Amino acid sequence: MRVVSTELRITTICENRAPRSGLLGEHGLAMLLEARGKRILFDTGAGATLAGNAATLNLDLTGLDVVVLSHGHHDHTGGLKWVLEKRGSASLPVYAHPDALTEKYVSREDKAPEYIGAPWKRAEMEALGAEFRLERGPVDLGDGIMTTGEIPHAPRGQGAPWPFLLKEGGAFVEDRLFDDQALVVESSAGLIVLLGCAHAGVVETLRHVLALTGERRIYALLGGTHLLHTPEEQLKETVKELKHFGLEIVAPCHCSGIQAVMAMHRAFGKSCLDHQAGSIFELPL
Repeated sequence: MRVVSTELRITTICENRAPRSGLLGEHGLAMLLEARGKRILFDTGAGATLAGNAATLNLDLTGLDVVVLSHGHHDHTGGLKWVLEKRGSASLPVYAHPDALTEKYVSREDKAPEYIGAPWKRAEMEALGAEFRLERGPVDLGDGIMTTGEIPHAPRGQGAPWPFLLKEGGAFVEDRLFDDQALVVESSAGLIVLLGCAHAGVVETLRHVLALTGERRIYALLGGTHLLHTPEEQLKETVKELKHFGLEIVAPCHCSGIQAVMAMHRAFGKSCLDHQAGSIFELPL
């Protein structure tokens, strides 16, 4: 799927779904942002499809300027090793929140906690050329591109047990996923926001982006919104809130869930775009 071309291009390399022969889907996300001469890989997928899909899409990832990791789960970090190996001996800046490198787990029903953190060790990646630049706050990447840094979370009400855990000193503690961050691009049409999973909440993320930048509207929203399994009433309220940001392009994917995607299609009409592996978005700068 393509949007009318101008200067900024976002190519989704890894996503849960794949639309055609030669591309594979996996539970993961990786998007290549090309803007103002910069090539930024936002997340790296789970590791199984990045190489093959990049080849099918004729994308050379050896010339990346930086990698930005939205957070430390395996489905967003798994392809980093391949990126570094493909690049050879040249160093590569990797921006992330410090918590992205912690031991992350998920607890499902009565099962023992399952490891879902990065499938590599920091030292191993550094030996391959990764230069980790770990910041809790926003980072200006230049040319109107920035990371949001840590996003304030909405208070968590009563409900299902929180499934995400950290392992600290041999014990499991709650992981509030403070490493979650988004990537923001300034454009003449408004802000363009790329989401990994929006664990802090998609509405909270967009509010933070506006507060951070001082802008008044967001033009485009692309990526995972983590609305899978969201109760119907809460989903309705979230979509209603999203309408307040003046979004002209909405392209949910990955962890959004079919019900949320359908709700956004109903709310935004033709402005809600299909988003899967191989999607190319060309947006105004």
